Amino acid sequence: MNYQSTLASIASLVWEAKTVDQARQILIEHLAGTKVKDKDKMINDVQALNSLPAIHRYTANALLKFEGLSTKL
Repeated sequence: MNYQSTLASIASLVWEAKTVDQARQILIEHLAGTKVKDKDKMINDVQALNSLPAIHRYTANALLKFEGLSTKL
């Protein structure tokens, strides 16, 4: 079976977001509707991010963590 991170489906939307608030909203709304076990922590982490590069980095690191190639989140 081939599992895929729930964030993979919205990663391109996060990268296409024009503002920090837009990218943050995309991530938070998506995470709120998932069964990710650490979603509350992830939502709190995303709310604390204050720049697009930080949100992009967080999204990329979360995807890498799912693949077992993570840096510490």
